Amino acid sequence: MNLINENGRFLLEEIVKKNFSSKYKGSVLGILWSVLKPLLIMIILTIIFSALFTGRVENYPVYLLSGRCIYDFFSAATNVTMMAIKGNQNILKRTPAPKFIFILGGVISEFLNFIISLIILFGVMLVTGSTFYLTIPLAIIPIISVFLFITGIGFILSIVCVYYTDIQHLWGVITMMVMYGCAIFYPMDIIPEPFHSVMILNPMFWIIDQFRDFVVYGAIPDLLNIVNSLLISVIVLLLGIIIFKKYEKKVTMKF
Repeated sequence: MNLINENGRFLLEEIVKKNFSSKYKGSVLGILWSVLKPLLIMIILTIIFSALFTGRVENYPVYLLSGRCIYDFFSAATNVTMMAIKGNQNILKRTPAPKFIFILGGVISEFLNFIISLIILFGVMLVTGSTFYLTIPLAIIPIISVFLFITGIGFILSIVCVYYTDIQHLWGVITMMVMYGCAIFYPMDIIPEPFHSVMILNPMFWIIDQFRDFVVYGAIPDLLNIVNSLLISVIVLLLGIIIFKKYEKKVTMKF
């Protein structure tokens, strides 16, 4: 995969702008949905679950939103990158544009939405009187992990989707399983031990857990867990690049 030249950077910028703006195209509130949607979800789930988990989760809105913003980035970005090649086949038929640019553009455009959700998270922390710990800047570590992890999965999904369109429906089920397996809206200590052992195999669980430690609890996660998360993300990224490189020239024959 070649380094991005000037034309590639221009194309990347245009893809990011297109993806970001098209998400709110035709809506009355436009980009305000980036703020309203996570807030509305937080309010609804807080009303439903906060009473249920009283005494188990301190400051439930922050607990919920801190997990939700990471998961939403994962879910939205993988869905966008899955269609990055198939959805732009008309462009790729006419131009020799590097295909990987479309995957990167999808991840970056959703990363911008993720930044907005982080601003909302810090706003909710401020309103609810949460402590702003000195460990918050270290949250960049799980953010890097999830960015690499998503990009690797995006490379794989973009190829798979060209050959098997059923992945679009299957992936919705998989992301739902990931969501319920990340302890986003419930405390982990309510899960029985046999299921607990299965859930901790989910890489997204560890990324969200580390993010919460840094931002919500002001704690330093176990160093081994941090290294493992980064290592898994790098492995998934390298695997995605290898698969993408192997099939990127062949997918045009499927259009």
